[in-house]
Amino acid sequence: MKIDVLLPVIGKLYRLLSGKHKAYLAALTALTIGLSLVETIGISIIMPFISMASEPGLLDSGWYKKAFDLFGFADKKTFIVFFGAAIIVFYLFRAVYSVGHIYSINRFSQAMYKYFSQKLFTTFLSIPYRAYAQKNSAVLTQIIGESANVSSLALNVLQAASEIFTVLFVYTLMVVMNWKMTLVLTVFLLCTILSFLRLMIKKSKAQGIKRLESSRKLSCVFRETFGNFKFVKLKGNEEGILRGFNASLDTYSRSQVATNTIGIMPKTILESIGFSLLVAAVIAILWIYHDASRVIPIISMYALALYRILPAMHRLLGNVNNIAYMQHALDIVDENLRLPVETEGTAAVSFNTNIRLENISFSYIEGTEVLRSVSLEIRKGEKIAITGESGCGKSTLVDVIIGIHKPTDGTIYIDDVPLTSANIRAWRSNIGYIPQSIYLFDGTVAENVAFGSRPDEAKIQQALQTANIWDFLTTKEGIHTRVGEGGIQLSGGQQQRIGIARALYDDPGVLVLDEATSALDTETEEKIMDEIYSVSKNKTLIVIAHRLSTVERCDRKIRMENGGIFDTHDRTRT
Repeated sequence: MKIDVLLPVIGKLYRLLSGKHKAYLAALTALTIGLSLVETIGISIIMPFISMASEPGLLDSGWYKKAFDLFGFADKKTFIVFFGAAIIVFYLFRAVYSVGHIYSINRFSQAMYKYFSQKLFTTFLSIPYRAYAQKNSAVLTQIIGESANVSSLALNVLQAASEIFTVLFVYTLMVVMNWKMTLVLTVFLLCTILSFLRLMIKKSKAQGIKRLESSRKLSCVFRETFGNFKFVKLKGNEEGILRGFNASLDTYSRSQVATNTIGIMPKTILESIGFSLLVAAVIAILWIYHDASRVIPIISMYALALYRILPAMHRLLGNVNNIAYMQHALDIVDENLRLPVETEGTAAVSFNTNIRLENISFSYIEGTEVLRSVSLEIRKGEKIAITGESGCGKSTLVDVIIGIHKPTDGTIYIDDVPLTSANIRAWRSNIGYIPQSIYLFDGTVAENVAFGSRPDEAKIQQALQTANIWDFLTTKEGIHTRVGEGGIQLSGGQQQRIGIARALYDDPGVLVLDEATSALDTETEEKIMDEIYSVSKNKTLIVIAHRLSTVERCDRKIRMENGGIFDTHDRTRT
């Protein structure tokens, strides 16, 4: 057995498990050993039964006589019938035990899928936004999908353990029966198995890496194509997309074919060698004992043993093949579960006076600052406009203010209380955010407005009325109107109003518009800005915009340039 390959995989898998799952695994291991013992007993009791049935005189001496006397039977025939009936009951018990074992390990495997999927999703939700911005969402989705392969790997490990115990117990029984013949069988089978293991593990590891890479490319193709479907249709580059898709699909298919073929090969070869050895064993036993009546029980025993061992060895090799194939999935899951995450608290924070930034700096990449020593005060209820050229840091500044990005230097104060990881969640709950591109998922208006919060129909309707879209929805199905994926069933202005309703749903104290109307026509923009200024009358409003008409009613206009803030009147850095 290729222990140097299996042990690191088992060790890594065990390290990733919770205490509850480790206890379940220990119980499964005991259940597996029990099953192997049951399998061995099932094989070992056949030979005595065949021997007694073919030669009842055996009950007159040895262990047979002791068993006969122990149960106190009156005649040999009754004892043999009783022994046969007991074997039938035992095999029924064996069947129930085996089904229970299969159910238990499959349940454990699915528990692993759920456990790793939840842990990965929780980890990705907890990574800093700066780290998320540097990743591909399709790749993150594909990594979570790898939990299914880790689950399958766990199942194969448990199945391999079951086969290993069964082979060891049956092999021990064969040694006790006839150690010389068993030694001959061992030499032939061991050489065959080791040769296959060396080939299988090397090939399967390589194919596993190819599968993972091609699966990742396929996820990216799906995401990029369906996320830009209108542009794909407009540009007419379906052929180029299909070429990339087909190339990745071919690689994925070839890796699956290669792995499945490698997994099947041992069965044919092991069966050929095993049953050839069985015929040779019959010849050897006849040669040694010169008595067919003595040969029948031993041959029956070896036939049963090989009948059990050869399929077990085939399944074991298949399990090892699958483990090697899916090992890289375990490495990927392990690597991503180690990502640094943010610990965020819900300590209370009150916003009654002002938001104050002191010497705030921020960089996505170390050594390249997007914000440089920014200081700014925003009073409660004030309407602030932030303008500037693209790339000057406007959106980044707002992301820092609302707590999405944490400054690499400097401090943010909310009513003189520093904004920290301990109170960041409470601060974010004060924010209503309306981005340039509103993401609407394929659900109802109510689901999109609540967006994870507890749905309250009265609050949803009020938010929609405030966003001036309720009248339109009454001509449809009200809050139960479906919007389609990406809001495709709504116009741009209607999507934006749903975004406004979403931002207002929890009645935030601060409303942020990040170029929220830049994609709209002038007339629609004016209507929506009228609505925003109306609903933000008693709120603090922060607006990022290129058009001066969008921010003309703001109390203060601030221009950004090269990561710094300038007053629009005297152009003095603050």
